[in-house]
Amino acid sequence: MEARLYRKLREKCICQLCWRFCKIGEGQKGFCNVRVVKEGRLYTLSYGKLSYLESRPVEIKPFFHFLPGSTSMTFSGYSCNLNCPWCQNWQISRSPPLHEKTVPAEAVVEKALRYGDESTCASLNEPTLLFEYLLDVFSLAKERGLKNTMVSNGYMSVMALRELKKAGLDAINIDVKGDDRTYELIGGKAEHVWRVIKEAERLGLHVEVVCLLVTGVSDSEEVVKENADKLAKINPEIPIHFTRYFPAYMFTAPPTDVEKLERAVEIARRELSHAYIGNLPGHRYENTYCPECGELLIRRYHVRVFEKRIADGCCPKCGRRIYGIWK
Repeated sequence: MEARLYRKLREKCICQLCWRFCKIGEGQKGFCNVRVVKEGRLYTLSYGKLSYLESRPVEIKPFFHFLPGSTSMTFSGYSCNLNCPWCQNWQISRSPPLHEKTVPAEAVVEKALRYGDESTCASLNEPTLLFEYLLDVFSLAKERGLKNTMVSNGYMSVMALRELKKAGLDAINIDVKGDDRTYELIGGKAEHVWRVIKEAERLGLHVEVVCLLVTGVSDSEEVVKENADKLAKINPEIPIHFTRYFPAYMFTAPPTDVEKLERAVEIARRELSHAYIGNLPGHRYENTYCPECGELLIRRYHVRVFEKRIADGCCPKCGRRIYGIWK
């Protein structure tokens, strides 16, 4: 399938899908390995090539302020446009499409309806690389009354984000990897991710942010404070999740210290209304509390919701409006 978002420049095509803006020559692929130039046109190699398709709780994304307790038809493709040596999903993010089978967009929507899901979710690898497929899935899902979400590294272009919004994207969780030094390690720039977060907020999308605190890389108080400061300037109501890292792929540093995760939440809550800990089942910072009066609003254990007390989007005790999309 011919790709969207590119332009021709002499003998090359400039891909406009992400901040890399790869200049791709005839017969060559971009950094992501899923977009190729043939006969002067850019084509996607990833349309409908899914590595995963399953109904999962929205809390696992993590989305804590988006239809809590609901499930989402989750799907993923292959490859990535960044290069994290600690990638938690490296089996698919470091691989090009491994088969020729194409799952029709209609099949994702029909399966979501059959399982009683309230949304779709493009996740696990970098879903932006399924761009043309996302446009079809999201528009079909909207027609059938579903909402659409994605979990992204935020390295898509602003043009791509706007097109996804037009197609029916409702919510996005963006993974902020760390500070400028962190992004130098993985071949990107932090400023581009923050511009996408700002644009997502401007477009009216529901936004949540996740930060994997990688031991010795992005787990310092300085990095946590810097990211909390930047998010607060965009919207202090946007939830932030500090996720515990575990050794994976090429990285063998020990798991994130629990004390550092707790400290990250304490630092973030000086400026942000909602901060959480992820990958630590049973911790009190999995729960949602009213930032005004401290009332317990949502009680969780890992990806399960046991109690919801938000009334019409507000705290039932003090009436404070809580950021989110609620039933």
